[in-house]
Amino acid sequence: MDLQRLDTLSRRRHSSWGAFALSVATICLSYSPILSANGQEIQAHADIQQTIKQYVKAELPASFRITTLVGKIDPHLRLQKCQQALEAFYPTGARKLGPTTVGVRCLGAVPWQIYVPIQVKAFGPAVISKRALPRGTILHANDLSIATRELSSAMRGYYTSPDEIEGMELRYSLANGSIIGPKSVKPRHLVKRGDIVTILAETNGLHIRVKGMALMDGFRGQSIRIKNTRSKRVLQGEVVASRTVRIRL
Repeated sequence: MDLQRLDTLSRRRHSSWGAFALSVATICLSYSPILSANGQEIQAHADIQQTIKQYVKAELPASFRITTLVGKIDPHLRLQKCQQALEAFYPTGARKLGPTTVGVRCLGAVPWQIYVPIQVKAFGPAVISKRALPRGTILHANDLSIATRELSSAMRGYYTSPDEIEGMELRYSLANGSIIGPKSVKPRHLVKRGDIVTILAETNGLHIRVKGMALMDGFRGQSIRIKNTRSKRVLQGEVVASRTVRIRL
């Protein structure tokens, strides 16, 4: 073998070994813990971010599709690695959807606590209007539907079943496909003071219907006072339908 070929082969072997050594060093470096100036291991910011995402997901219904964007943590923040599982929590008064804040703390030998801004988007089922509905509409099943919506936009709340609001009255007009929230509706008085009502009395498996007079306004599910027009006795009953009150004897 001539000297030129021997030198070329030697260079190739040296280059290959150098590349291998560099790769090993890179791998070792990537898996080495970050240490502080006093040699203490530092908590990885990625662990904090993952703790937040897992916590947010656990706090919302499993049927939701959730996207959590975690704000940037100050790269200069160097917290000692926690020897226990990190604990996430919502600060008092914090919202669970939309722009909000989550706290993360370590309860180990060297405790610490930080707050991180996040943006949570949750897609889940909500009751919506099937068409444009004017103010004052008395809601019926054919006015309502359930659809998947981004719920962080429903800051005033939402319903998940049409049964919850059927029979209620709209406070203001809604466009087709709008999420219907608690501020959108109000209970409708099914009984007004002075109305002649049907009293449904239930006792020992018997169902008795008698006439009475409402002494109060009432909406579905509300307990009101009524007077039996025959016996003149004042009773307490639950409004169950238009001008209909049920009592239990």
